Amino acid sequence: MSGGVGSSGVDVTRLSKLLAGVLHEVLRHRVSVDVAFKRVCGGWCASGVDERELLYDAARRFVADYVKLLCVSGRRRRPRDLVKLWLSGFEEPSEPHCRLSVPRWLYDRLYALLGDEAARLFEAMGVRVWWLRVNTLKASVESVMRDLEGEGVVFEVSRDYPYMLRVLETPKPVRLLRVVREFKAIPHDIASAVVVEALKPEQGDRILDACAAPGIKTSLMVMLAEGRVKVKAIDISGRRITVMRKLMRKLGVPDEAVEYMVADSRRVELREHYDKALVDAPCSNTGAMAKDPALRVTVTPGKVEYYSRIQREILANIARYASRITYATCSILPEEGEEVVEAMLDRVKLEKPQVRMCGEPYKGYRVSQQACRLYPHVHGSEGFFIANMETG
Repeated sequence: MSGGVGSSGVDVTRLSKLLAGVLHEVLRHRVSVDVAFKRVCGGWCASGVDERELLYDAARRFVADYVKLLCVSGRRRRPRDLVKLWLSGFEEPSEPHCRLSVPRWLYDRLYALLGDEAARLFEAMGVRVWWLRVNTLKASVESVMRDLEGEGVVFEVSRDYPYMLRVLETPKPVRLLRVVREFKAIPHDIASAVVVEALKPEQGDRILDACAAPGIKTSLMVMLAEGRVKVKAIDISGRRITVMRKLMRKLGVPDEAVEYMVADSRRVELREHYDKALVDAPCSNTGAMAKDPALRVTVTPGKVEYYSRIQREILANIARYASRITYATCSILPEEGEEVVEAMLDRVKLEKPQVRMCGEPYKGYRVSQQACRLYPHVHGSEGFFIANMETG
């Protein structure tokens, strides 16, 4: 049997209202579970931090089971009806995409690429893996590890990147850990860190960050170059740039290391040429389903096609302004990885990223031997595509 809250002491009527409201927000407004939960929960749904965490966990698991619930019910139903079914428990469906609770088209696409391995990938996406990146601009790796141990956190240090710590057990939510609240450590998936390692920021580099906000990767560039780097951070959203500025200060990023610009990287005109550019392009985020279960509900082929066009436009424009580009997307689909880079092969030369974590891209593409993919079931990370290009 599946479904149910798995926690006692929660008022069922209040829980049902919350879950139905969260799913309604996801379906109607195509938002993340985090955003939907904050909108619906407000100040009424929980009496304290512990209860709020129980309810938040229930909301995540309920939304993650959405496709499964549709398969069991046999037709699309109102959120409150799906809540009743989920709370009462139900028999696991046998059809693969139903059992894994992913859209049929997405399962079929990955099965065509990976065969039976696709099921292992989607199963891994059912478990959130927490990574912390030590922010050496504010603290040493050793001091952060001591602080985590003092708070009762069980973790392991990445063999590949020692500033990355995988959280195995924690007595409180990661966001509430002291080192996180003090910005000495940052929740940062290791695949995302590998993207910046592929860029190889070095002291004296002039770097263009084409899709910079919220700035986590920007701060890692500065950290790896020990503050001696110049980054031009571009984002299409002025609000996001404002938030990014504040975050950079909290993370200890020197003001002189980053210059901010509100612009659309598909069309931006720049007067300068840069040593390196990062194009961490907007995408479907299918590689982040473990972090946001709402992606199982909101991702569509049309959404993938839409982002694929944007990625190609950004990459083509930024290639005019940098000698070397690292292109990355948090996507498990070749339409946002291999196929985007292939469209640039008449203008760039591929150079395989020199990183310690580099899985093989999907077979059958001209870029398959010269790029990297990180897979949730292999690397304990989000799903990412990474390619390096020389434009000269």
